[in-house]
Amino acid sequence: MKAQTVDEFFKNYVKNRYNLLLISGDEFDLKEVISRVKKDFKKDNIEVFFKDDAENVIENLSMKTLFGSKLIIVYDMDNFPKSQVNKIKNLIQNPEKIKPNTVILAYKNKKNIPPIKNSLIGVFKPIYDSDIPIWIKRHVKSLGYLIKEEALNFLHFSFGTNREELRKQIEQLIGRLEEGQKEITVEQVKDFGFYRDDTIFKITNSLIEGNYKTAIQYLMECSDKQLLFYFINRDIRYLLVIKANLELGGDIKKLGSKGRLNLHNYFLYNVYKPTALKLSFKQLEKQYLDIIESEYKIKRGWDEFSVNLNYICQLEVGGK
Repeated sequence: MKAQTVDEFFKNYVKNRYNLLLISGDEFDLKEVISRVKKDFKKDNIEVFFKDDAENVIENLSMKTLFGSKLIIVYDMDNFPKSQVNKIKNLIQNPEKIKPNTVILAYKNKKNIPPIKNSLIGVFKPIYDSDIPIWIKRHVKSLGYLIKEEALNFLHFSFGTNREELRKQIEQLIGRLEEGQKEITVEQVKDFGFYRDDTIFKITNSLIEGNYKTAIQYLMECSDKQLLFYFINRDIRYLLVIKANLELGGDIKKLGSKGRLNLHNYFLYNVYKPTALKLSFKQLEKQYLDIIESEYKIKRGWDEFSVNLNYICQLEVGGK
């Protein structure tokens, strides 16, 4: 059985129905799955292994205990020695062999997940910037509250796709609501500030401002599994649209509406507009063509870190 979302995964997960769980996705989804499965087990019956523990994994996978079934979590399967990976594959070909234990194997690359019958596979689709507003609404609603559209947009552009930080902020916002208040307002979100601290924002913000060397420095802090390319793509498109409107003498305020760019006015006027004024349409068009070329490289098998580094270095050279 294969699931593409965490919700779909847990519609099919029942303790002891599937005792082999193979998962791949971003860090937030992996943590969500593991934390929810952990609730079915006593703390003393949970074992966690990493690549440095490869030698100990095999003997623990099918180890029986007098104290009930165990949950065995194995992270970073992609980086295990090939010999150990093959031994684990052979053992889990028949999930019955690992009963009564439940085993979670976590992979960074979904292509490394072996096809195992009678297992539950979670290959969670990446969540892009455009998916975040829906995610925020659902999460707020799941907690029994609502959020105003302007507050949602402000929160979205403040924290990007950093769902861990978004969840913390939403919980803090709800904790500060007055008794009886059931809806989060933009004024409350503003009280929390609107500058993202995550590395992705630092990179994209540096690119917008033309600080390419700074962007490269931040890129070195950024894991290649983060979908930076798609945020760069989005920002270049935003700048092109804003630049075109400015040159045609249009009112860019309309671009902030939900039906267009869905940008909060703060970001529209204080971040994107100054850059659109500074760059020529030809420069932006060249950047957009480079983005299309980068997308082609990703589809042809390049890893995103290499593509991002290559793209930013081209901007640095072109900016001299």
